[in-house]
Amino acid sequence: MTVAVDPAQPKALGGKLAGMSLRRQVWVLAIWPLLEQVMAFLVGTIDMLLAARLKPEALAVAANDALGVAGYVGWLMGLMMGAVGVGASALVARAIGGRHKRLANAALGQAILLAIIVGCAIGLALFVLAGGIMQVSSVRGMAHGLGEMYLRIISLAAPMSALLFVGGACLRAAGDTRTPFLVVVLVNIVNIAASLLFVYGPDPIGGHGVAGIAAGTAVAWSVGAVLIAGVLFRGKRLIRLRPARLRPHWNTARRIIRVSAPQLAEGLGIWGGNFLVIIMIGQLNLTGGLQGTHMWAVRIESASFLPGLALAGAASILVGQYLGANNPAMAKRSAVYCCCVAVVAMSLTGLVFITMGDKLVALLTPVPLHQEIAPRLLWVCGWVQPFFAMSIVLSHAIKGAGDTRSTMVIGYLSLFMVRLPLVYLLGMHLELGLVGVWYGLCGEMVVRGLLFAGRFAQGSWLKTEV
Repeated sequence: MTVAVDPAQPKALGGKLAGMSLRRQVWVLAIWPLLEQVMAFLVGTIDMLLAARLKPEALAVAANDALGVAGYVGWLMGLMMGAVGVGASALVARAIGGRHKRLANAALGQAILLAIIVGCAIGLALFVLAGGIMQVSSVRGMAHGLGEMYLRIISLAAPMSALLFVGGACLRAAGDTRTPFLVVVLVNIVNIAASLLFVYGPDPIGGHGVAGIAAGTAVAWSVGAVLIAGVLFRGKRLIRLRPARLRPHWNTARRIIRVSAPQLAEGLGIWGGNFLVIIMIGQLNLTGGLQGTHMWAVRIESASFLPGLALAGAASILVGQYLGANNPAMAKRSAVYCCCVAVVAMSLTGLVFITMGDKLVALLTPVPLHQEIAPRLLWVCGWVQPFFAMSIVLSHAIKGAGDTRSTMVIGYLSLFMVRLPLVYLLGMHLELGLVGVWYGLCGEMVVRGLLFAGRFAQGSWLKTEV
């Protein structure tokens, strides 16, 4: 006798998460991405550490200003690649949760195809617009030429970066968070070794300064992309990339794009608004050094994001897989659990910023201007870390359900109605300088966290179709 199974009934998760408690599921999904985030954090930090130690000091200041603006451009690259990753992750996670392996593999193939297209477009645009980006950012003198050179070198590896980013996102959505971490470890090792070789190695390989730093990053991205592609083609990690799946398939690609498009629109809008902040800082930066100071504070503060982003990734995957298994109650519960842990972890790092910001800055950069101002910026941001944690985790949980439109609306409202007016009022109009800019940035983070908490509590995101 055959017993009929109601497809609408909640199902247990399959794959690597089968039979685990919620706490164990979160741990399995978060630990490797956390370590991966640490490695990714080191990639950018190594670049700035090398730049801060170039001689003479005027070159170090100019190099840090150049890399400060370049860091925002790198963020834009990540947002565009991340949009494809979010769409692919939502579809892969739903397919794995519903035990539809063919759909998961089809989504992987189309995601990689889209990643290559987006990466090539980014690389071409960045190569052509590098000089204009530095000009608009009010970067002057030596820093302008250094920044333009850096952007053009990394633009050549943009397609490889996209393949590395999106391929890793698909593996994580399938429940394999360990492999992307191991790849990023190797990327970090290659970045450090190549950058040191190109900067400090013997002629003609070494002695290239900022160009050597950029080349080290580009080489590392390329190595990581080759490794990720190899893992996906072998197909031993729940999903497999087959050459036939790389042919355009509009129905599957459309499902990814439907989720990715609002995420991309949100990312471009948020990046554009934050680039206006960089332009304002450039207007304050009459003597040079403020963009580098700002970026050092951002770089140190980003250490607090690491547990938040790891838990946000776990929340996104669990929401997608539990919704695929027709279990919205567990989807919501998993997001709440991840959010609570992130609030505790990021609050502790905020306490470190408040009490030890000066020591952190002195440890990383020898430039006096950085050591004078950056600790004050860290003190400001230390107080808002709980709200930042809410914003990161709950927004990713909502995106994991495929509801990228509401996150786009919230992001736009918070940025253009709160962040930019506050930054202009406090930093420019009231002439509080870079510290005033950070009061505006952090005040908006409080508002953003509360808005996402309200959207999450409202609950309609659970009914999003992918």
